Amino acid sequence: MWPADTLAPTATAVVPPVPPVPPVPSVPPLLVASPVSVRQLAPTAGQFGRGAEVPGPYLTAGPVEAPAAEPQPAGTPVAQPQPAEPPAVRRRTHAAPLPRRRRSSCAPATTFEAALTDLAADGSTGALHGPGGAVHLAGGLVVHAEAPSAATVGHLLTGAGRITAREWEDSLLLGAGRLAEYLLGSGLVGAGELELARLAATLDGAQEALAQPDGELRFDPDARPAFRLARPLSVLELRGAVGRRRSLLDGCWPSAELDRAPLHPTGAAPTRRTAVPRRRRQALLAAADGTRTAPELARLLGRSTYGTLLDVRQLAAAGLLTAPRPAAVPDPPPAAVPQAALPDVLLPPAPRSYDSSDPEVGLLLRLRAALEAL
Repeated sequence: MWPADTLAPTATAVVPPVPPVPPVPSVPPLLVASPVSVRQLAPTAGQFGRGAEVPGPYLTAGPVEAPAAEPQPAGTPVAQPQPAEPPAVRRRTHAAPLPRRRRSSCAPATTFEAALTDLAADGSTGALHGPGGAVHLAGGLVVHAEAPSAATVGHLLTGAGRITAREWEDSLLLGAGRLAEYLLGSGLVGAGELELARLAATLDGAQEALAQPDGELRFDPDARPAFRLARPLSVLELRGAVGRRRSLLDGCWPSAELDRAPLHPTGAAPTRRTAVPRRRRQALLAAADGTRTAPELARLLGRSTYGTLLDVRQLAAAGLLTAPRPAAVPDPPPAAVPQAALPDVLLPPAPRSYDSSDPEVGLLLRLRAALEAL
């Protein structure tokens, strides 16, 4: 054995210290349940380790930082860096757009409204005629409306005292085809007055035309009105204005029985206060003679049909106007059943016919024949 002090010292390999591995934190339940996997959380990337892959629904637009290279022992071959694979790009699939349906804020109440809405959506020009009125369109916009029972521009201008009936008749003759330009050029009415009359006449006609019952409709693309609104209305605006008018009428008197019935005053004291001015109330009560309806009273007084209907319903709610009830017609007496006259000479009854196919009847007939043969 050699002594220990005579042994030559041998070189020993130096092992570098291994850095401590940080503990892996627990992943929140919300991130575990998410099917999306990302490499970086923007606000809290440090708490999961630098560049650690953490499941979760949080995406960031910034570049992903590569993890820092750990120190390797001496003599360890250095691995060549591999080119990074480009991240997979997710493509969003968009559903095919659904067809859009042209519709207004409320569904049309009548066939006339539905047809008018379709014509306006197509940008048509012309007049849609029905049994109770017509509406004129220009490029899909309403420029005029008329109805047999609605007030016209001539009734409104002459009723308000702006022009006389003679001047209106002369205007119809001299301004044929350009009536509005003639009225403005001759100085008979102003531009504002004429536009107010046209708007009131259009709304009166539309109120009757839109509410007309179902009937035959006809569209005339060559029809042109004598008066056109300076600012045309869309069909939606027209229907909204007519709807507000109907709401006001129903708020005063929720029954349309007085709109077409002859009116006469009751002569009683009012049961409630009304917003009708005294002069207008007196003129309306004096004109109601039991034979005129509300549209006829409007033409007689030179007022719009809607304004007259509003006053009529207010006065009816106050007990000042009413419609005469039709007299009850008694039922006709039942018709007497005519009785057949008795003949002068009584004849013996005619022989009766029997059904010989019945076995019982046939048996009885044979028995009778046998008895007669005895």
